[in-house]
Amino acid sequence: MSNSKIFQPSDRTVGLKQSGIRSASQRCQQISGINLGQGVCDIPIMPVIKEAAAASINNDKSLYSACEGIYPLREKIAEKMLAFNNLKVDPATQVMVSHGATGAYVSAVNTLFNPGDEVILFEPFYGYHKDLLELFGCTIKTVPINMTDFSFSMDDVRAAISNKTKAIVVCTPNNPTGKIFSREELLAIGEVAIDNDLYILTDEMYEYITYPGYEHVSLASLSDDLFARTITISGFSKTYNMTGWRLGYAVGPAAIIEKMALVQDLIYVCPSTPLQYASLAAYTLADDYYTAMRDEYLKKRDLTVQVLEKLGFNVTCPQGAYYIMANFANLPFADDETATNFLLEKAKVATVTGRSFFQNPVDGKQFLRICYALDESKVSQALTQLEIAMSDI
Repeated sequence: MSNSKIFQPSDRTVGLKQSGIRSASQRCQQISGINLGQGVCDIPIMPVIKEAAAASINNDKSLYSACEGIYPLREKIAEKMLAFNNLKVDPATQVMVSHGATGAYVSAVNTLFNPGDEVILFEPFYGYHKDLLELFGCTIKTVPINMTDFSFSMDDVRAAISNKTKAIVVCTPNNPTGKIFSREELLAIGEVAIDNDLYILTDEMYEYITYPGYEHVSLASLSDDLFARTITISGFSKTYNMTGWRLGYAVGPAAIIEKMALVQDLIYVCPSTPLQYASLAAYTLADDYYTAMRDEYLKKRDLTVQVLEKLGFNVTCPQGAYYIMANFANLPFADDETATNFLLEKAKVATVTGRSFFQNPVDGKQFLRICYALDESKVSQALTQLEIAMSDI
């Protein structure tokens, strides 16, 4: 008889399940459908970046980098932060290149929080923000976003704070809603954070994807006091169509970034060295690259909203990013799982269940998250397939 130990997961992993986003993607792949679930853009990376990647490999840029990333890339990130985010940082001490933006978030969570600390998220939230906090023993408090106009109540923010609260997480432009937090909203959040001595983590991955009438504002840029308590996280994945490269970065106070780099050293050692050198080429792209990208997403947003509304969904138009939380309360679906299964089986289009973005699954039962990041022809084809599948309901 075998003496091998029966697998018993650790307490921290016993509740882990596959995310609704990844589950939708896998099921979609199995039936060769069109994936409007996961936030993956299949538009090719710009040739100058691909050429730089080949050159970095051919030139044997293959050793470990510093745990905080190569200095030339940190310099370029600092230049970008000043020019685009209005945030002056020291590349030597206040910038860290990370193993994806998720790696920056993991490093920040490990650096700032102890088990039992409370962290406030705006809801609906990006599931990885919640799940990683819970994996490391934090307790989640939520503040609801009004899904009809993307407003929220500062009274709700204040009510969520207790003597165990350690931080507020802000994702702007927001995944999954498409909300952009205004300057006034960020100032109000910052004031509460200062009054209650809280950290702020901002996920600004979609910072370049904003639509007419809205601007991206980095909370840390609003005052020195806010910079002193804020970790700003972003990356290359969405802006340059390189989600699989796993390169992100974090900017913040030197003492925090130093400790985050040490955490990164333990968990990841360093980001991919050749791809760090290749990413330097991203900063050679002209302004019209970003303008064209925004225009393309705007076109796909407007088309997607138009078709969804025609089909009977209630849609609050995204202000940024490339996601829609579509409400199907007026359609004959029992809940979000029924709706996603129907669309996958009948239309061969993957979407994500609304419950994936709420603490209480009931709160998301009338929502689907739909992503329009794919090539325009695929988005258009997926919408046509939705129209055909739903024509008889």
